[in-house]
Parts: sequence; C-alpha cells; structure tokens
Amino acid sequence: MEKKTVLSNFEIMSFALPNAVSAMVHLIPVMYGMMFMTEYLGISAAAMATAMLVTKLMDYGVAIFAGSIIEKTHSKKHGKYALWLRITTFTLFFGSLLQLLNTNSIIPSSIGRLIFVSIFYCTLHFGMNFRATSQGGLLQRMAGTSMETRKILNARNGQFSAMITIIFGAITIPLIEFFGGNFGEANGYALTIVVYGALFMALSFFMLFPVMKKYDIPREKAEIKNVPPVRDMFKSIITNNQMIVMFFMITSMTVGTQIYTPLVAYYFNVVTGRFAVMTLLLTVQGISAFLFSLVAPAIARKLGKKGTLMFSSGLSLLCYVGIWLLGLNNLWALVVFASLIKGAEAIYRCFAINYFLDCGEYGYYTTGQDNRTMALTVMNWPIKIGFMAGGTAVGYGLALIGYEAGMVVTDAFSRSFMMLFGLVPAALLAITFLLAMFAYKLTDEQSAFYAAENNKREAAMREAALNAAK
Repeated sequence: MEKKTVLSNFEIMSFALPNAVSAMVHLIPVMYGMMFMTEYLGISAAAMATAMLVTKLMDYGVAIFAGSIIEKTHSKKHGKYALWLRITTFTLFFGSLLQLLNTNSIIPSSIGRLIFVSIFYCTLHFGMNFRATSQGGLLQRMAGTSMETRKILNARNGQFSAMITIIFGAITIPLIEFFGGNFGEANGYALTIVVYGALFMALSFFMLFPVMKKYDIPREKAEIKNVPPVRDMFKSIITNNQMIVMFFMITSMTVGTQIYTPLVAYYFNVVTGRFAVMTLLLTVQGISAFLFSLVAPAIARKLGKKGTLMFSSGLSLLCYVGIWLLGLNNLWALVVFASLIKGAEAIYRCFAINYFLDCGEYGYYTTGQDNRTMALTVMNWPIKIGFMAGGTAVGYGLALIGYEAGMVVTDAFSRSFMMLFGLVPAALLAITFLLAMFAYKLTDEQSAFYAAENNKREAAMREAALNAAK
C-alpha cells in the first residue's frame, strides 16, 4: 500500500510556480532566437543551422552525463537536487538574456556574433539538463512513494504552466514592441527577458529555495560512495526495455514540437507579414491550454498513462495535418489547431515526469539497482535531441526552400513552408502514437506496485545498515 504524503498548498505552489515562470524566460530565445539571428544579427539560415547542429550535439553530450554528475556531486550545504536547482537558476536567466543581446555594435563580424550567441545557447541548455533532472528529483523527494501526490504535483505544474502561457502570449510581443520602439527594435527581446527574469529570480529565492531545503537535505559523503559506477548507470538504461520505448516516443514528439515552435514566428513575420497578430494566437492558445489544464487531470486519470500518451499524440497529429492543409489561408483554422495542440500538451503534462519515474521504478524493481536519477536524466535526452534535430531541420529546411532575410514571399515558398510547418511534425507525432499503442506496456497499477516494493527494499536496507552498525 502506497505511503500518503501530505503537502501544503504553498509547498505545491512553490514547486510549480517558479518552474512555470522560468518558461517565460527561456521560451523567448526558443521561439524568437532563430528569427533574431537571421533578421537582426545578419546570420544566414545555413550558418545558423550549422551552429545549432554543433552546439546541440555538445548539449546532448552534457545531457547524457548530467544524471551521473548529479549523483557524484557532494555539497555540505545543499541537497543533491537543490544544489543544481540553485546553480541553474542563474544559468537559465543569463543564458537566455545574452542569446538575444544586440551585439551588432560591439562584434563587427556576423560569425563572431554567431559564436557569441552559441556560447550562451550552451549556457542555457547545458544548465537545463541539470535543472530538468533536478526538478524531477525534487518531485520524487516531495511526494515520496505516493502516486497521487506525484500526479498532483505534475498536474499543478501543468496548470500553472498553462496560466503563465496565457500571460506570456498576451504581453510578450507588446512588451517586445514597447521596448523595441523606445530602445531600438533589436533590443526589445533582451529587455523583455530582464522583466521576466526578475520575477523568476524572486520566486526562486522566496518560494522554491526554502521548500527544496526542507525536502532535499544534504547527503553524507558515505552515501555518495554507494552510488553505482557510471557504466552501471548507463547499463541500467539500455537494458530497461520500457525506458527505451519511452525514449523513442518522447523523442519523436519533441522533435516535431521543436520544428513547429520556432516556425510560428516565421509564419507571422515572413509568410503572412503580420507579426503583431501572433499575439492573438499566443493569447488564445494560452487560454485554451489553461482551460484544458483544469480538466486534464480528470481526463488523464480516466485514460491512464498509456491512453493519455495515445490521446495526446493522436490529437496533435491531426492538428498538425490541419495546419498543413488549412493554416496558410485560414488564420482561425491555425488558431484552433494550435490551441488544440496546447490542450494535448496539457493532458500529457499530467504524467510527464511520472512516465520516466515509472520506468526508473520498474528498472529498480527488476534489477535491484537504484538508478532513478539516471532515469530522470533520460527525460532530458529527447528534449535535447528535439532541440538539435528540430533546430537543425528548421535552419536547413528554410535554406532548402529558399528563405532569405527580406525576401519577397511567393506562393511556391508559402506552400513549401507549410509542409515544413505542419506535415513534418505530423509524421513525427505518428511515430509517437504508434509506439504508445503497440510498445508501451507499463500499467498504472504496476507502477504503483514497483514504487511500493522499492520503498520496502530501501527500508530493509536501512534497517540492515543500522543493525550492522550496532
């Protein structure tokens, strides 16, 4: 029987709200970074794609080892995950800010500007490897073995994220245009990040840090000595068949998303020439995501984890096809499909971290080796591959269909753009859907059983250690 964990509403909010607000900071370079490089820094699409490929390969290398580094790092003052959440609070803010700094006046060469952006791209994304793993680890610390509490933390995180998406969508472009109008068009992005970053830092210091200090206490050095060797950690992943399935499912989903997301800005700024109208899309889909997040926990609970994966990927697949077929000439069709994609994401987020925790619990139960932190690290790998493959595909895809800054848009270019924008993500979501239907096997009941049995095993090991010390 699972152990119930009672968290106060403030503790739940302290876990979810700073994480949701952090997205306001790093989403700006994710959504506008590529367009910023080509439109304001004078970097060609092909050069941008090459730099993205190199930096994202490096980023993926860091992602592979992030979990083992977290396991091996000792701090007398901070817990295993709390230490990295503190460090990455700063890398997230400064990495986002300096990617969108207008360096035209201080770096004369476009290649030099590209290198500068790439350095701080790495600052942000290297840190996000450690942050995402640590966020999942803190959830496990706060919830213990209670599957219900894990669902609550995931769901509340999704609800806050959806609420923040509304705010982000409604005010980001107006803020960029306000600051750009007063301080130079290319400076609007960085100044908007400063505003969002100040809020994120305040929430981190006054909410997240005190709560994680309570639940994630510092480890003794002796505890770190018992951490499995790195080779055993990796072996635990490649021999975990459900982890492999989960990895491929979320990778295909994320690559599709990361092709679509940066192209939204190009759709409005280049293809339609109505950049300000993007505010409408972001606001409406933000409201939709929030409304979906209110009912998502009930939907996800009824569907179960496997059903949720099939429903969310299937809905997104249909919407991307709709964007490809109808989005060019019908703005409202685009808004509806984009909003439904956000709704599908809200339902998926109810279990997002839990999917990988479940695979970790399954691996621990079947092998007797606790590599749940490594399982949470695998959660980052699809994200990194998504940024790498998606970003590279966007850059080379735009170059392939003839995009150049300031170009005259033709009908042929628009049709090719919509295939890149909608059809390619749809094909990738089809892979996720098929894997969820035929290859994912862990049931909700099995996951709860594995977590409870692992908790009993840990309790027995602690008792044995105490008896041996007497």
